[in-house]
Amino acid sequence: MRVARFALTVLVAATLVAPTAPARAQPAPSAEAAFAHVQHLAGVIGPRVAGTPADRAAQEYLAGQLRQYGYAVELHTFQFPFFETRRVEVAQAGTPPRAIAAAALFYSAATPAGGLEADVVPVGLGQPADFEGRRVAGAIALIERGVITFREKVANAASRGAVAAVVYNTGPGVISGTLGARSEIPAVAISQDDGRRLVEAAQAGRVRLRLLVDTVVETRTSANVVGTKRGTTRPEEIIVVGGHFDSVAGAPGANDNASGTAAALEAARVLAGVPMARSLQVVLFAAEELGLYGSAAFASERRAGIVGMINLDMVGWGERLMIGASPGRDESVVNVAEQVAQRLGIPVTRFRAGASDHASFERQGVPVVFLHRGVDPYYHQPGDVPANVTPRHLAEAARLVVGIVMELAAARAGLLPVRPGG
Repeated sequence: MRVARFALTVLVAATLVAPTAPARAQPAPSAEAAFAHVQHLAGVIGPRVAGTPADRAAQEYLAGQLRQYGYAVELHTFQFPFFETRRVEVAQAGTPPRAIAAAALFYSAATPAGGLEADVVPVGLGQPADFEGRRVAGAIALIERGVITFREKVANAASRGAVAAVVYNTGPGVISGTLGARSEIPAVAISQDDGRRLVEAAQAGRVRLRLLVDTVVETRTSANVVGTKRGTTRPEEIIVVGGHFDSVAGAPGANDNASGTAAALEAARVLAGVPMARSLQVVLFAAEELGLYGSAAFASERRAGIVGMINLDMVGWGERLMIGASPGRDESVVNVAEQVAQRLGIPVTRFRAGASDHASFERQGVPVVFLHRGVDPYYHQPGDVPANVTPRHLAEAARLVVGIVMELAAARAGLLPVRPGG
């Protein structure tokens, strides 16, 4: 993803925004209607990996819903590096060998067809200094999760001659993560317990692992679903509401992220008949799980005129709705969201947002707010099913989105549209 710098988009601090009530009544978001979208996406279609038939089925469903609400709908196509895991086997050599549950990190290189076997060398967090004094060449680097990205950890191991990298979790279960691009060496994730056991064994003596990783990396095409409602007096200025509709392989993706998609759709339904000065675009993103590819393509190609972006990801579970932007980024729209939440009586907590589709817009100079309710116990697991999503949480998120959009669309928030250029 290319990152460009843009001029400051905020003319007036959001703290000066005067609370305003909608000029006309609109229907309230429906928990039942929003939950029906979750049921269809996660319950009927199921796992929605970008570049697969399920991905296309989800696109058709979402486009149909937005057309039904009266939006002008298009599919914004883009290419991305598709990734698929066909087989992963990890075992500690011995008599008998001890099988270890593992998952390939997205974009992991494959092992030779017959697999590989090598000594295990623990290298802490996998930072450059952690490799000092360690004989990693020809070995499997055992790395703890945290501090730096998976991609950096694996690249550091490869640069020192490791034949593979194994990253162990800092909590229960096997993690799912992406390298963002194809790695030079095979890279898998294991649980915290298995990782610590291997570290202790390697500190006591020689430990060997056998790895077999069969993966596919190829270029495929997917599409973001875009619904546009044209503004009345300043249509060239655009507010984007979005969330990703794809999921990881094997996970129905009810909370991650049929929940955010459903809340965005429900907000779109409520706002469909409300005249607004600025235009509204509801953009439902594909290929987020593989590395924000859908939102990155849209934000870089369609950034002109966007005054703000609202992102919803995992809003169906958790104690309290959280709002935020990435550390060090413009928080003007977050301030607007906080004021709107207070006016609507919706409890929110500010936080420093993690990686989701809003980050693609921040890189293009667009102020954002990210709505999130935390990571649930079924994150990236087969248990991420509709039964674990709370319908009233969806309605609450949609209600807040409606309020934020009404505030921004009234053109009173002092936000300047982003223009292409350096």
